[in-house]
Amino acid sequence: MVQKTSLVVINRLLFFVVLSCAVLYFGKPILVPVTFSVFFAMLFTPLSNKLERFGIKRIFTSLLSLIIIVAIALGIGCLVFVEAKRLAEDFPAMEKKAELFMNKSQDYISAKLNVPEKKQDALINKQLRSFLESSGSFFKDFLAGSVEIFASAVMVLIFTFLFLYQREKYETFFVRLMKDTPEKDAKKLIDNISTVAQSYLTGRVLSVIIFTILFSIGFLIIGLKSAFLLAFIAALLTIIPYVGSIIGGLFPFAVALVTSDSSNVAFGALAVVVIIQSIDNYFIEPYIIGGEVNISGFFTILILLAGGIIWGVAGMILFLPMLGVTKIIFDAVPELRVYGYLIGDQKKGKQSERLWKKVKGMFKKGK
Repeated sequence: MVQKTSLVVINRLLFFVVLSCAVLYFGKPILVPVTFSVFFAMLFTPLSNKLERFGIKRIFTSLLSLIIIVAIALGIGCLVFVEAKRLAEDFPAMEKKAELFMNKSQDYISAKLNVPEKKQDALINKQLRSFLESSGSFFKDFLAGSVEIFASAVMVLIFTFLFLYQREKYETFFVRLMKDTPEKDAKKLIDNISTVAQSYLTGRVLSVIIFTILFSIGFLIIGLKSAFLLAFIAALLTIIPYVGSIIGGLFPFAVALVTSDSSNVAFGALAVVVIIQSIDNYFIEPYIIGGEVNISGFFTILILLAGGIIWGVAGMILFLPMLGVTKIIFDAVPELRVYGYLIGDQKKGKQSERLWKKVKGMFKKGK
């Protein structure tokens, strides 16, 4: 028979989960930039500490961290712009091929579905007029969204600077908050939490590099133009799990349709994307990314879905390291260790380290 106390605990847990989801959902405008800032601050804290040991003032080390973030963002943007500019040089030829593709599609529909071309043209013109009528509101929403993203990015930079500049204050606050825990153990817990940001970034960077290489090889084999640009964009979009994978997969397919002489290249690009995305969904995302924060594959996928529902794209990016931080706290509290055991990956070491050992073992056996 189930004890009454167990039901009370379950009810409290469910209430806590529902309340947390409500706070996260309605506090999204504030919590998203703050959370990004916290992880950036934890990521750049080791660099700031090393520079300060050489006598550099904290204000300059904090500013340097911001410069690095902006430089990386601008570098990626410039790389995409340069490659996109090369692709734009083929735009006239792409336009002609797109027109030819539309004509062939109309002929096929007319022959197979017995729909006259005049009726197809009328439907296309109707849809075009509808699109033009709604384009004004679309661009208005797009502009508003761009302004919001820019404002959020500025807030992230400001918060990151403040967290880095006053990091000892926040560390002291958490140490005092855990007054029943020895100071040495409290600081160790804070250090463990800080490493989550670095581990998560390592997993993300490793994922993007792997996909860029795999996509590039696949696109080059099938003869797709601008293979590296398309591979990089598709790989970069995998940072946004599931949704980013779909968008990143459709983009090379659409470009291949209007840049290649044969539709086989487009379907080949689609096949490459499907195969590699399968590796992403069932191996890299749960094990490489989830393993870097020591989270099991099941809870990695579950938290990504929950993050997408509550915070959208930002939630898909942030909820996994947040769960990693939660696990560390669970492991530090005796009453909550069972939950840390449940969501954790019980294998020793990080997934990337185990994968690297396996690769080295394969080469050693080959010798």
